[in-house]
Amino acid sequence: MAQRLKVVYLYNFTRYIDWPDASVGDAFVIAVLRDPGLAEALRALEQPDKEAEGRPIRVRALDAASGLGDAQILFVGAQALPELPRILARTRGKPVLLVGDSPGLARQGVAINFFLKPDILGAGKQLRFQINPEALEGRGLKVSADLYDVAEVVR
Repeated sequence: MAQRLKVVYLYNFTRYIDWPDASVGDAFVIAVLRDPGLAEALRALEQPDKEAEGRPIRVRALDAASGLGDAQILFVGAQALPELPRILARTRGKPVLLVGDSPGLARQGVAINFFLKPDILGAGKQLRFQINPEALEGRGLKVSADLYDVAEVVR
């Protein structure tokens, strides 16, 4: 369930964030670093009727940050956390949206971080996300205020 919701969120992020035209080639690339389950779930977006920034979506599963290439979104899997300082340095100043799902990532410089929040009745947990505006600065990404309205903002 959580994987499918992450796919929906990631796809919707492409509707609320604008990338510079020069940063998007023939395809809109979502790279997933060391989370093969999510990469496989995201393949559902590789359909003719699914687009981001007016281009077809391509998913790239990565074992190392060196394969990032021309991705517009990089999902940092929990297994890649030891590489986070290198990932942040490698993507600094580039129009790459960094997303993760490990505790504290938004405060460490990842722009968007998924987390589970107890629902108001305490009967279960819901997938939510944090957004770090400072982690978005200098990347050339334009984020809709609507995205901030549904996020937990952290610094």
